[in-house]
Amino acid sequence: MAPLAGASRSRVWSAGLLRLLLLSCFTLQKAGGEIAVQVLSNSTGFLGGSTVLHCSLASKDNVTITQLTWMKRDPDGSHPSVAVFHPKKGPSISDPERVKFLVAKVYEDLRNASLAISNLRVEDEGIYECQIATFPTGSKSANVWLKVFARPKNTAEALEPSPTLMPQDVAKCISADGHPPGRITWSSNVNGSYREMKETGSQPGTTTVISYLSMVPSSQADGTNITCTVEHESFQEPDQQPLILSLPYPPEVSISGYEGNWYIGLTNVNLTCEARSKPPPTNYSWSTATGPLPNSTHFQENGSHLLISTVDDLNNTIFVCKAINALGSGQGQVTILVKEASEILPPKTSLGTGYIIAIVFCVLIIGVVAGIVFWKYRRGCGRQSRTLDRENVRYSAANGVSVPNVETNNLR
Repeated sequence: MAPLAGASRSRVWSAGLLRLLLLSCFTLQKAGGEIAVQVLSNSTGFLGGSTVLHCSLASKDNVTITQLTWMKRDPDGSHPSVAVFHPKKGPSISDPERVKFLVAKVYEDLRNASLAISNLRVEDEGIYECQIATFPTGSKSANVWLKVFARPKNTAEALEPSPTLMPQDVAKCISADGHPPGRITWSSNVNGSYREMKETGSQPGTTTVISYLSMVPSSQADGTNITCTVEHESFQEPDQQPLILSLPYPPEVSISGYEGNWYIGLTNVNLTCEARSKPPPTNYSWSTATGPLPNSTHFQENGSHLLISTVDDLNNTIFVCKAINALGSGQGQVTILVKEASEILPPKTSLGTGYIIAIVFCVLIIGVVAGIVFWKYRRGCGRQSRTLDRENVRYSAANGVSVPNVETNNLR
């Protein structure tokens, strides 16, 4: 019986010990879970500016903070200390001129472990670990990712290509002193290629990006609006830099002055060599498809105008004008067809019977109107004369009969 009783007591003791260990683990886990390190996981700042790495202890228990520690993870995996704060000894900081604890003070509550960094540098960027040591619960930590931005300065300009028909740079866009580097894209309706180069910026840790638009100069691309667009994390929206291409191109020639209405007997007409080019043409030359110019032609002004004294012998003549500038030459041509004058000029016509009748009718109307006016005028003058005669009659008695006494005016 004794051995069995001992075995029973041993099993009871073991079960009790197991329950005690489980209760202890649960208590420790609960205690550890009631404290936490709260951070803002992302923090940003600009080169030369300042920022705050927020970190604080959240706990319902009355714990004692024994130390605050900030460490930075280096690319090689190490965790060098950036700043340490001891409740009695105070702060110990690797760069005290730029780094300080925002709130923590000796012999005061250290629950706020936030760290302030001023005069930011590119090398300050990275992952920081905020560690808060407490008693009796131990240490807790959380990470903060600091991003340091350098806002780039962006410019764009149209370049002046050399006067050659070879692929060359026609526009340049620069995003200077950015961190991270600016991202450049081009928007245009021209066919071209793009090349990009990067170089060290004027501020430590920054990068300057230069992008070139290259193409063979052409009249189609000259005067085209294009846009350089730069994107960066510090921009609320992309920065657009518009510009206008200015490209040289060889002459594009056409001939004006002939409209298909030349006829035999026509004299002193002009043909004009119209050349569109950049730079302007430096020389013009005229010829025909069969050789030299006819004797009836000679140049005017700078050679772009050809005066033709008579066209009688120019039927089916093909005139050719060639213009030259620094990039090359271009030519245009026109074929002259000389027609009979009767095919071009309107026929000479005499006045028809209808016109003659109309003219005679108009003359008769004018004559009748003039006669009526003249008759009325004469009639009015006669009436006025008779009235005056009656006013000049006087009567006198002679043998008992009234006799008119007409007074006459003596002419002197």
